[in-house]
Amino acid sequence: MHSELAAVPEDNLVRVPEHVDWETAAAAPLVFQTAWRMLQTRADLQAGENVLVLGASGGVGHAAVQIAAHAGAEVYATASTDEKLRYAEEIGADHVINYAATDFADEIRDYTGKRGVDVVVDHVGEATWDSSLRSLAKGGRLVTCGATTGGRPQTHIQRLFWNQLSVLGSTMATPGEVDDVLPLVWDGTFDVRVRDVVPMSETARAHELLENREGFGKVVVKPDSEY
Repeated sequence: MHSELAAVPEDNLVRVPEHVDWETAAAAPLVFQTAWRMLQTRADLQAGENVLVLGASGGVGHAAVQIAAHAGAEVYATASTDEKLRYAEEIGADHVINYAATDFADEIRDYTGKRGVDVVVDHVGEATWDSSLRSLAKGGRLVTCGATTGGRPQTHIQRLFWNQLSVLGSTMATPGEVDDVLPLVWDGTFDVRVRDVVPMSETARAHELLENREGFGKVVVKPDSEY
């Protein structure tokens, strides 16, 4: 749903500092609160652990890369083009994998000496599920907030119990978690990447940018009167 005006309860509002532009204010809250809860609360990420972030060019993905790096983790990131991978490195990824050219689970095993990673951030779903589980070390945690490629993947249950794996669901964040992460956006600790800003009259084009997986980061739609 897109609208120029919306009425919401006052308790649901977040104050945006004067120095923060509205494009950043629009692009940041959903993805950074979601990635923060996934890694900090649900996965209980610790400094020194290693993390695999799938789809690092998307909203949640590019937020998760930065949050994991900020937490002191070693960050592995996947994307579909070399250009997107360069952006992922710019915002904190230590290792990058082109999932369109190779099996990322095999690459992770090679990178880590067959150990695997402690945490996988997967918002893709069915298409990546098996490889995400194969990427985990014993005792590892897969945390998911989405299923854009489908929600009914096949799972090798033996891999779950023999390797003591945890699968964690996560959605958005609590007000307290929002208060923890957004100041780190407002002060520039985290970089909100905006791939394009389009007028509301061209909303269809904004959807095409997302559907075609063009660019890196968020797409922002603005009222025509402010464009």
